[in-house]
Amino acid sequence: MFIKSIAAAAALVTVAIAAPAMAQSSAQTTGTGSITVIRPLTITKNADLKFGTVVRPSTGSGTVTVSAAGARSVAGGVVGLSSGDTPQAAQFTVDGEGGQSISVTIPSTFSIANGSDTLTVTTSNNLSGSAATQTLSNSLGSAGSLSFRVGGSVPVASTSPTGTYSGTFTVSAAYN
Repeated sequence: MFIKSIAAAAALVTVAIAAPAMAQSSAQTTGTGSITVIRPLTITKNADLKFGTVVRPSTGSGTVTVSAAGARSVAGGVVGLSSGDTPQAAQFTVDGEGGQSISVTIPSTFSIANGSDTLTVTTSNNLSGSAATQTLSNSLGSAGSLSFRVGGSVPVASTSPTGTYSGTFTVSAAYN
């Protein structure tokens, strides 16, 4: 009986010691919420892409190129004239929240038309690195901007109908 009493006492001591380690029936903590509000993006077109006036080649085909810096060059028998529109690259400015990463989208090609006749312009630009990872100037809390230019190259064949060709292309930007 004495051994049973010692065993019972040992069991009570074990339960008494273990009782504070038992799980509580409820618990709580706090969390926080936050938001950073930034200004919306806007895009402004500052200049249009202009190839100027050219003479088509007498045979074969050539190209007219306006670099993103705005310099025109001709090849393959195409002759650039100084009359008409002054050649220039298109220029755009994206405005938004300073220091933020943005993606700029510029089409790789677009069509220009003269009635039912079309020519395809292949674009180029002066963005550093990937257009998908650009950064607006300044820092969070102040206005930021990014200006860039779009040039292009267009083939002109001896069979290209004469006239004025024009077309549009869409440039967009989004926060990353």
